[in-house]
Amino acid sequence: MEEIVAKLLVADNATIQQGTQELKEAFKNPEAIPALSQLIVTSSNPQIRQSAAVLLRKKLGKRNVWNKVSADVRNAIKQGMLQALVNEPEKLVKNAIAQFIATIGKHEFPSNTWPEVLQFIHTLCSSESVTDKELGMYTLSIMTEISVEQYIPHAESFAFLFTNTLTSVQDLSSPLAYYTLITMKHFASVIEGHQQMVNAYHNLMPRIMECIKAFTVTDERKTCEVMEILDDLVESAINVIVPHTRALVELCLQLSTTKGIDDTVKVKAISFVGWLTRTKSKNIQKNKLVEPIVDVLFALMSSQPEDEGEEEYFTGDPDSSNPMTCATQTLDLLALHIPADKLIPPLLRHVEPALQGNDLYAKKASYLAIAVLAEGCSEHIRTKYLQSFLQCICKGITDPNAVVRNAALFALGQFSEHLQPEISQYASELLPVLFDFLSQMCVQLQNNGKEPASIDRMFYALEMFCENLDHGLLPYLPTLMERLFFTLNPNYTIHLRELALSAIASAANAAKEEMLPYFPRIIACLKEYLMADAASELACLQAQAVDTLGVIARTIGPDNFKPLAHESLQLALNLVTNTDDPDIRKSAYGLFASLATVMKGDIASVLPQIIEQMIESIRSADGIVSHYKDEDVPGIYDDLSDEADEEDIEAESSEEDDDDVAGYSVENAYVEEKEEACLALKEIAEWAGAAFLPFLENSFEEIFKLLNYPQEDIRKAAVIALLQFCITLSKVNAIEGKQALLKALQLFVPKCAELIRRDEERSVVMCALDAYAELLKEVGRDVLVGEGHREAIMNCVIDVMTNKTSCQDQDQEVEDAEDTEAEQDEILLECAGEIIPNFGKAIDPDDFVLYFPNIFTLLQVRAKKQCSISQRSFAVGTLAECMKPLGLHVGKFVPQLLPLLLQGSRDSTDEVRNNSIFAIGEMVLHGKEHIYPHYDKILQSLSVAISKEKHAGTLDNICGALARMIYTNIGAIPMDDVFPVFMQHLPLREDFDENEAVFRCIASLYQQGHPSVVKMLPAIITVAVGVLHNKQTSNKETKILLVNFLKTVQQDFANEFNGVVASLAPEMSASLQTVFQE
Repeated sequence: MEEIVAKLLVADNATIQQGTQELKEAFKNPEAIPALSQLIVTSSNPQIRQSAAVLLRKKLGKRNVWNKVSADVRNAIKQGMLQALVNEPEKLVKNAIAQFIATIGKHEFPSNTWPEVLQFIHTLCSSESVTDKELGMYTLSIMTEISVEQYIPHAESFAFLFTNTLTSVQDLSSPLAYYTLITMKHFASVIEGHQQMVNAYHNLMPRIMECIKAFTVTDERKTCEVMEILDDLVESAINVIVPHTRALVELCLQLSTTKGIDDTVKVKAISFVGWLTRTKSKNIQKNKLVEPIVDVLFALMSSQPEDEGEEEYFTGDPDSSNPMTCATQTLDLLALHIPADKLIPPLLRHVEPALQGNDLYAKKASYLAIAVLAEGCSEHIRTKYLQSFLQCICKGITDPNAVVRNAALFALGQFSEHLQPEISQYASELLPVLFDFLSQMCVQLQNNGKEPASIDRMFYALEMFCENLDHGLLPYLPTLMERLFFTLNPNYTIHLRELALSAIASAANAAKEEMLPYFPRIIACLKEYLMADAASELACLQAQAVDTLGVIARTIGPDNFKPLAHESLQLALNLVTNTDDPDIRKSAYGLFASLATVMKGDIASVLPQIIEQMIESIRSADGIVSHYKDEDVPGIYDDLSDEADEEDIEAESSEEDDDDVAGYSVENAYVEEKEEACLALKEIAEWAGAAFLPFLENSFEEIFKLLNYPQEDIRKAAVIALLQFCITLSKVNAIEGKQALLKALQLFVPKCAELIRRDEERSVVMCALDAYAELLKEVGRDVLVGEGHREAIMNCVIDVMTNKTSCQDQDQEVEDAEDTEAEQDEILLECAGEIIPNFGKAIDPDDFVLYFPNIFTLLQVRAKKQCSISQRSFAVGTLAECMKPLGLHVGKFVPQLLPLLLQGSRDSTDEVRNNSIFAIGEMVLHGKEHIYPHYDKILQSLSVAISKEKHAGTLDNICGALARMIYTNIGAIPMDDVFPVFMQHLPLREDFDENEAVFRCIASLYQQGHPSVVKMLPAIITVAVGVLHNKQTSNKETKILLVNFLKTVQQDFANEFNGVVASLAPEMSASLQTVFQE
């Protein structure tokens, strides 16, 4: 047997294959297993001993295989391995033996047939000898790494063991301390619910922190491993961490700023602070830790980068992270999870002096800090800091130093992405600066062909800004396109041309059909790259060219792109058929989706081929990389079991096959391909209509499986696609469509409830909440047919609004809602709030009134004046939308509703006043006679408001509320006083949705022959024609109402009507004639 094993260790493939075949033959003899176990003890070659242990672990890894070994041999192996472990001098061999023991233990523990192994561990750990203690704890660390759940029944004895060992150990960086902490790390994920263990971990936390500090002096690798216990406790047993929050954060901040400590330890420490903030932000605030954390993060962000030209601000790979990138990412987490008013002031205490100073790297840190605030603190920046921050950024993007300039350009890109539409108002200041960059770059390229240092950041800022400008880009479009075409010169680098193609796509997203003058030239440029040979250097531009073509197809207008549609479709089919590149496939899927918006049902002929390819990507495990523990390498020891094809009648977990796998990762390109496949199927379902139905069931089943995928972007894409499939089914006018819809909803509705409650990623929860709101809006009552669907949806809303979901910090009580929350937490609440009125509209008012008291209580808390602007606005806005589904039941809540809304109408904030007055109008409209007794009070409030109000949208809503009051109960309105004031404030300025109420009121009064209308008819005609000319009707019904009203006036008062129209501007008269002829 030793000769066979030796053949597996030589560096010759033929010999290895020969040895493997001989080993397989040997295993057919039952004596092979005891022979191998003897080798572990008797061979003088440590490599042979180690390989024998690994081979046995692989061979006997499944319980059914182990159980087929005779009882005598099993007992001999169990006894022999424990003794071999004690006697073995070599670390690698000892490790292999311990892993083999752990595998046997996994088989034996469920039936309690190997009590000796725990006695062995406890005897060693109780010994007076430090060497014995180390061996015992080392063995336990290996055993618990492989299968920790097996040991939980012995939690009480292990809690005592950990306490006794850690409190008595003298050298806090000794192997004994290390193995104890590693074993505790393995237990961390399963201690919740086992109070003795929880108490032990809590009591030992100060000692654990002392050990961490000790390891930083001796071994940075062990420090990082030991610190993982903190991450695992945050994830699985947060109550152990909470009482020690201050001490743990202070330790991490100290480690991350101490000179001489390795960067990997600093990254680990900073990452833990971010992870804890993400999970327990309220606790961070309660312990007054925001300011000290910000101090340290800013200092780290101010450090000098190793490569100033290629500096990364964020990195998705922890292994490539450094203290600066990690600090930037952690500040980003703070912005997402800490209220802006708690975060921005301490940060500005660093930013403001740094921007005035001469330290380039502190300036860089200032712009990075401003950049990462943009997403998480966008509302606060809009209301308090936008102009001042933009002034700083404008100064930074013209800084002569590339380090500062790059950071400022990055900040501009982030602001452009997250602060729309407000930032678009600064286009006249910002675009000339960016265009000047483009001009300088073009000159530099002409002179020496060299790209400037800031090119990537410049294009990022340019793309983000242009893409979100929409038609505001048009005045700048000729200049922009001229310079982008210049950069596509074949003499310039591939990288520059790739950036230019991407920028053209961004410009197309903004300009849409106004890109038509450039369309032929764009297509001509793209063709060169689209048709590139795979071996050509241009091939790497192919994916970006396909992306850009997809954007053009989607935005240039269906009629304009149709002549190219079939050619583009064939191109995409050829690409996905002939490539193994996930980037190309992803781009092609995006192009298919774009073409579906152009071709609609005409894409049917290629759907079988397209969808088969996309489903293959969705199912694919390509790109999943296994990471193996220590020295284990797949291949040599695999596939040795001749029972491989046998059915495991004991139905063991498939995890048994993964004992050697430390973890998995998925390459980003394959994740993005899978995500794009989901989103493309969603769009094809939306646009291809009936042509997609034959593929819908299979697509639904495959994408449904992705709702448990590890990457959050995939889970979100799956929710979005499944939502559209349900909407598509709801539009099928056949009994089969209804049955398929109900079947789909029976799966989708409960799964969304599970995601909302249990998913730890806030963005996934928001996506699932949005899916509920959209389902109820688009599909309606059928969503609630399934058993338990009503309760599932409404209970999710209640859970979110009471902070009971896994993605929320559950320290916050509803009664504390007046405390400021992070903006992203408020957005989550708003997503839940969107469901409420849609839910109400999907059921009868008699049913909705049963749910409303609880909803009202939760919203009332968030409408208090102490709450944030967005919370107050959200609360009264949601209440407003609930009036219609409540119907006459509104009257039951007037005593509580009316004071709250009248108070909101006097709020200092435009948005809250606007929503409160809209809610008053809706309450009047739907409450009808129940509101009549309150007309005087409401009119008095609106009278005061209209005399003082300056905000255009709120003035429009006052007009809308007055209109609803008039046509609901004209008898309660002093028309001689109210109607002239009403008319003085027309036409509406901003909120054109209110034109429906305004003209419904006017048309109703006209039909009644009310003298107020006849008296002011010229003014009314002028306003009505202006609304039609300016296209200020928000829906088709309002436009029809207006046109019919004007036609009636023309018939009844021809002279007056023609006189008013003749006095209008010619273009307005022409618009009226066009509308009349439609």
